[in-house]
Amino acid sequence: MAALKEIARDVASEIRDGIGWVIVYRTGRSWHSVTLYSDLGNNEWETDDINDALEALRLDPRAVALNGYYLGHFGDMTIEDIAAGIRYHYERGTNALADDDILTQARADIEAARKQAAEAGLPFSERLVDGPEDELNPYIYDGSMTAEDYNAMQAAREAHAALAEVVTSHYPDATEEAVERIAEAAGSMNISPETMQRILDAFDKIAEAIKALGEWAAQAIRTLADFFTESLDDFMLRRAPPKWRHYALHAKRARVRKKYRDRIRRAFFASMASEGGGSS
Repeated sequence: MAALKEIARDVASEIRDGIGWVIVYRTGRSWHSVTLYSDLGNNEWETDDINDALEALRLDPRAVALNGYYLGHFGDMTIEDIAAGIRYHYERGTNALADDDILTQARADIEAARKQAAEAGLPFSERLVDGPEDELNPYIYDGSMTAEDYNAMQAAREAHAALAEVVTSHYPDATEEAVERIAEAAGSMNISPETMQRILDAFDKIAEAIKALGEWAAQAIRTLADFFTESLDDFMLRRAPPKWRHYALHAKRARVRKKYRDRIRRAFFASMASEGGGSS
């Protein structure tokens, strides 16, 4: 259990310098601090600092952000003075994180995204990212996801890797980008690696037809990648039963349209797996 004086000693240099901002919060009787270097004086936040602030708010709705340059009541900046200043501002809610507009909007955006993820059946992380370098480390559980979502994410990663392995083994000269496009599209339609293998076997016939043109392997990959992305829905819709196609395109409720699009996809790939791909 960290005492207030320990926290004051830990953040004394930041309070005295007045450059960084110190978030102070409590859990039970313990005091905690996090130092930020966003320019909060001008209401400018870095993404990582928003994540830290939101975590402090989650643990303590009374969390505050303090700075020795902008705020008084730190006396002569001794450890005792800093401890007294921290208590003074915390008890009065000075610069309470709960009142910050940017953090309030971030919390609202996170909740909206959480709802969308739940409706789509996707795993969800509360952690904000700003570019690839901030993306979630899949090998470390950082508490930003529920245990159920974390396990779902790992299962999705394993399924994606299995699909990518099938594509790579079938087309060893395929570019990484093409492999990823195919695996992502197949994963979004819940295609198993076994079914994917049958589909790729069927596409071998396309590759053989293109072989005489010189770029048979590259062309087959481009054709397959394009097939699995923008043109796939139109390709399948043209071959769907008229009633299914009508509901998929014109049903008033989005849920009904999605239901029939999924039904068309399943029927199409089941047909390819059984008729075009041969046995596994």
